[in-house]
Amino acid sequence: MGFCTFMKTVEITRHKAVAGAGGAPQVSTFAVASDIFKREGIRGINKGVNAVALRQCTNWGSRLGLSRLAEETIRKLRGKDTGELAKIPLNNWEKIAASAIGGGLSIWNQPIEVIRVEMQSQLKTAGRPEKMTIANCARWIWQTNGLKGFYRGTVPRFGLGMWQTICMVAGGDALKKYVNERYGK
Repeated sequence: MGFCTFMKTVEITRHKAVAGAGGAPQVSTFAVASDIFKREGIRGINKGVNAVALRQCTNWGSRLGLSRLAEETIRKLRGKDTGELAKIPLNNWEKIAASAIGGGLSIWNQPIEVIRVEMQSQLKTAGRPEKMTIANCARWIWQTNGLKGFYRGTVPRFGLGMWQTICMVAGGDALKKYVNERYGK
C-alpha cells in the first residue's frame, strides 16, 4: 500500500479536522504522519493494507476483462463477430469506447476503496471502532451511512477509471499494434 496512499489520506483527514476545529492552528501533513509513526510505528502507516490489496486484486483485472467484454459486445452490435468480418479489428474509436466502458464499470469495487480510506482515516468519531478491520469498518459504514456510504467518491473514480483504462487498454493495444507492424512479430 505504501507511503503515498497513507500520506494522501493524512492530508485529507488533516483538512477535515482543521475545517471542523474552528480556527485551531494548522498542523502540517508531515507532522501528522510523524506523530502517527511515533505512536503506532510501521503499522500506523500501513493501516488499510488488506483493503488496498483486495481492491488492487480486483481493480485492473476487472478493467481489462470488462473492456474485452465491451469489445465483444461492440463487435456483435457492429456485425463484426461472424465470418470474414470477425477478422476485421475494431477501429480506434471502438477500442476507446470499449475501454471507457470497462473503466467505468470497474467502479463495482468502490465499497472496498471506501473501506480502505476509512481504515486509514485519523478522524476520531463517536462510535467509530478504534482498531479497524475490513469487517468492522464495513459494519460501521453500514450503521452510520447505509448503502450509500459505500459509494462515496464514485463519480470522480468513474472518470478516473475511464481515463486510466483508455490509456492502458486502448493505448496499450495501439502501441502493441504499432510495435508489431514496425518491428514484426
